[in-house]
Amino acid sequence: MKLYHAAASPYARKTRVTLREANISELVEEVEVAPWADPEGYRDITPLGKVPALERDDGHNLFQSSIICEYFASLNPAINLYPNEGEIRWKNLRQIGAGDGIMDASVGIRVENLFHEEPTQSHKFIQRQEVTVTKSLDLLESNADELEGPVSAGQIAVACALAYRDFRFSEIEWRLSRPKLSQWFESFYERASMQDTIPE
Repeated sequence: MKLYHAAASPYARKTRVTLREANISELVEEVEVAPWADPEGYRDITPLGKVPALERDDGHNLFQSSIICEYFASLNPAINLYPNEGEIRWKNLRQIGAGDGIMDASVGIRVENLFHEEPTQSHKFIQRQEVTVTKSLDLLESNADELEGPVSAGQIAVACALAYRDFRFSEIEWRLSRPKLSQWFESFYERASMQDTIPE
């Protein structure tokens, strides 16, 4: 199988971290691609033209990071990245929702800044996305104790979202009023899966 990714993409990083945490790296070749360049043939792999995309050996390719992450986790169920027992399941899915929401809002701002210069930028759009990020970070801070425990898909989503904020929005210091979330992130960031996927 081949996992197409761009190093700077938080969605792609989420799948690459999951690949390592599921301990199945030997099954997948990682291929870096520049999706905005629309490389020839890439739309045949994924109609979305985005990263990540997983080219499977049977031809039934997968796209969208959450789907690929769940597929990777299914290949090694001994490592339970998607707990199913009661409330723990919903906590994990809530973390995925918050992490993905931060990514969506942050990438939206990034795209707006890249493709629209002043005065055509939508400040209302950017402000709305920043509210999404702030509220999601506050939710994670108030429930930071739920991030403790064995590694999960929720933790991975949150960590990749926070790392993307540091990478693209370092001037906005999210840690100042969120000490518990910051402490958890600093610890999780030391995992080999995170260190191995740092964008240059």
